[in-house]
Amino acid sequence: MMNKVISADSHVQEPPELYERIPKSLRHRAPHIVERDGARYLVVDGRRPRRLDIAETRTTEEDRDREFRKDPSGGRDLDRRLADLERDGVSAEVIYPNQSLGLFMSPAPDYQLAVAKAWNDWASEHFGAHRDRFAPVAMTPVHDVDAAVAEVERAAKLGYRSIKVPITNREYPYNRPEYEPLWSAIEDTGLVLAFHAFTNSEDTYPEDWGEEEGIGGALDFMAMRMADGQHPVSQLISGGVCERHPRLDFVVVECGAGWLAWLLHVLDEQVEKKHMWIRPRLALKPSEYFARQGYITFTDDPVALRNLAFTGADSMLWGSDYPHDEGSFPHSREVIARTFEGLGEEDRQKIVWGNAARIYGFDA
Repeated sequence: MMNKVISADSHVQEPPELYERIPKSLRHRAPHIVERDGARYLVVDGRRPRRLDIAETRTTEEDRDREFRKDPSGGRDLDRRLADLERDGVSAEVIYPNQSLGLFMSPAPDYQLAVAKAWNDWASEHFGAHRDRFAPVAMTPVHDVDAAVAEVERAAKLGYRSIKVPITNREYPYNRPEYEPLWSAIEDTGLVLAFHAFTNSEDTYPEDWGEEEGIGGALDFMAMRMADGQHPVSQLISGGVCERHPRLDFVVVECGAGWLAWLLHVLDEQVEKKHMWIRPRLALKPSEYFARQGYITFTDDPVALRNLAFTGADSMLWGSDYPHDEGSFPHSREVIARTFEGLGEEDRQKIVWGNAARIYGFDA
């Protein structure tokens, strides 16, 4: 039986007053709800509005436990949050924002940076006294690399252990040399570089989300946005970022992990078979770079655990995704028992606790 469990992927809803910390000229871009033709929509800057009212009528009693539907504090009431951890059998959490997952789609770089700074200040203040239980993750946009470097350095001084950037940036992918100062700053501060699902820099939101009739947009969106986790893994390794920055640890969050073995196999295979075309030349196999510097979280992914012979257990992190619908709260212990069935105790302990304790500095 597991003595400790760390969720390497949990969330908190930002407080409304977070947006009072940004300049008044930008506050009109803050997330808000509008009513249109009798329907309620959540408006996020740069993203197609998301309909809310239909989903609210479809929830079961168990669904009410999730998405902060019964928690008006949005996870900010720490006594209530700690009670939820106890109920779920989780010892500590790495905490990501909730509403701001869509921040990087905003067309306004100044708004992105202002909200990131406001979150970094607020989360540090709110969770800072409980470092043994909570490790909030800072964030920074990447439009302006110099500004991103400054925010990395500021986040490190605030006591952060990790910082999040967009999971994809199609205009400027992460193998481009412009990012070198950013990778150096993150490596020098010792922060873990995080790429969380659904934090794309471009809007791919389905038109039929939350509508009475659909064409499969929601299901396709959920699956393909998790598949986005392959991009930063491939780009950091292929572009030589891991070779040039051997102390830069990075984590792909909430994308599942079943695809990882296939991706690392393909990268290794192509380095060997297409060596005459592939530059830069890499001193190690791509899979070896990931084994040295890469991490990935999953919640309920038995496929990933069946591929440990190739990926190893040292790069795997378990996360509850509290309190999201696709997460395991409040049944995390049961999910772990089922998903990890047949796995050796040493590997299980690494994945559900030891690896996260090591890279995020939780007290062993």
